[in-house]
Amino acid sequence: MTVLRLAPGDFGTPWVQLLSLFPASLFPSMAAMAAALAAVFLNPRPARTTLAALAVGVLLGQLLLVAPRVIPVSGTARAAIEAPRTAGAASTQAVGQRLTVMALNVGSSGVDAAALLVQTRAWNVDILALPELAPAGLEGLDGAGIGADLPYRVLDVDGAGTGNAIFSRYPLQPMARVPGTSFYQTRAVAALPGTGASIQLTSVHIDSPRPGHTPVWRTELNQLAGLHRELPVDRQSVLLGDFNASIDHSGFRSLLAAGLADAAQAVGKGLAPTWPANGPVPAFAVIDHILVSPGITVLGFSTVRFPGTDHAAVVATLSVMP
Repeated sequence: MTVLRLAPGDFGTPWVQLLSLFPASLFPSMAAMAAALAAVFLNPRPARTTLAALAVGVLLGQLLLVAPRVIPVSGTARAAIEAPRTAGAASTQAVGQRLTVMALNVGSSGVDAAALLVQTRAWNVDILALPELAPAGLEGLDGAGIGADLPYRVLDVDGAGTGNAIFSRYPLQPMARVPGTSFYQTRAVAALPGTGASIQLTSVHIDSPRPGHTPVWRTELNQLAGLHRELPVDRQSVLLGDFNASIDHSGFRSLLAAGLADAAQAVGKGLAPTWPANGPVPAFAVIDHILVSPGITVLGFSTVRFPGTDHAAVVATLSVMP
């Protein structure tokens, strides 16, 4: 696992999937180190000492790779909020416009529209991104009254399970969706009133690295990185949704290297799993993210589970500088 993690590129199936378990590999490494050290203590031998040193080295290397995900970034974020905030609640540290964004892969069966709106209202969500939104799901949201809270929208909805949408409290300028991807990836620019600030939004849904799709998965991650690099230096952006990748995949790290920060890691919650939710096994993979460009401060991050989808929603409270 450590060799795979340190390799400069991503391999195909099943290695890509195994890398999603890299943080969990700390536990067998700790057990191996304890066993090796115990063997040396009970009966020192050169071979045992060498193996113990190797086990210690591997564990320390893993800790160096995993620890930054649970250490908040000093001076740029505060501890994540653990419960929904009430509408109009003030932030003691926000300097710019406060903005709450949520992303949820609603899945092929969709989620209960009323339950989703209960949570968007509880969190006072300003921007909602919904990968895999289908016509029936859109109809349910309209029937539940999403337009009263989030009156602006940009839609790329279809019945093939590849749809996407962005809903907003603030005016949206539609953009062409990310071109040539397996799933639709909706884009728009949100204008924040009273600040003069605008944010480019991308509702992300990268193809999964299942057998035969790894090259497409890698290409789509690299494409997002390239599109971000092409933005004007003064254009702030938020990418949110289902990336089907974690920081243990080199393609996702390349996306961060393009000038983006992971909201969960910024507040020390980079190990909060988002998939598979509502399944027979506990969620273990961190594949849903909210990424922000410089000039956007992360104030909080949480995950929220909904019945009807195997993804947890990701929610971040941001401060956007004008």
